[in-house]
Amino acid sequence: MSIVKKSTQSTRAATGGHLVHSLTRAVASRMPTLDRRAFLRRSGIGVGAGLAASQLSLVRPAMAAEGAVKTDGKGKVEVKRTVCSHCSVGCAIDAVVENGVWTRHEPVFDSPINLGAHCAKGAAIREHGHGDHRLRYPMKLVNGKYTRVSWDEALTQITDRMKEIQKTSGPDSMFVIGSSKSNNEQGYLLRKMMAFLGTNNCDHQARICHSTTVAGVANTWGYGAMTNSYNDMRNSKSALYIGSNAAEAHPVSMLHMLAAKEAGSLTP
Repeated sequence: MSIVKKSTQSTRAATGGHLVHSLTRAVASRMPTLDRRAFLRRSGIGVGAGLAASQLSLVRPAMAAEGAVKTDGKGKVEVKRTVCSHCSVGCAIDAVVENGVWTRHEPVFDSPINLGAHCAKGAAIREHGHGDHRLRYPMKLVNGKYTRVSWDEALTQITDRMKEIQKTSGPDSMFVIGSSKSNNEQGYLLRKMMAFLGTNNCDHQARICHSTTVAGVANTWGYGAMTNSYNDMRNSKSALYIGSNAAEAHPVSMLHMLAAKEAGSLTP
């Protein structure tokens, strides 16, 4: 118990004292009467304390400076600055590469975009290529159970099925949707393949995400894309969220809004 108490006191001293401690205590006690105004006020305090604490050298003891190279007795360890590829926000990442393998990463605290924060997708970005649950070989559903098959078997069965569909129903009976996780060359080859099969039925998954938003924004504002920037948010006098939970849906943008509140330009 004494250890916990000492740790709590150290935390209060390092992150701003009584106000941050009260926020921590409120969250820990799960206050049932926490209204929106109190939530925003305490969230702003927490964000401000986090931004201040991010400047302390003690916050990132396991991370070396960007570009640093060291050895831990087992091989070379490097820290490489990169950008999250999951969406177009452009959050900065410091990736730790051990012997050529990306082993872990942290958000970049001095990034003007993500300010040392990650959304859930950015926090798991390494798992796209190195996750333990990533599928590494073809699987086929046989009698209700997925069974591993060889690449040759999978490609042959898929090709034969596509030829059968094209022969019986025509080339326009097939449709393919590209992925935002594919690079330009992969997108080019996918489009080329569909043209080779005799159809123009090729689109991108962003059509599902943004065809409606583009139409709505274009009809409302005359411009079918985002109409403001993080700079606008940080200098806003007021903010109105309708049908949106930015804290969950877009925590990085919410961080900028809370930073505006902390700076005093935004009144809750």
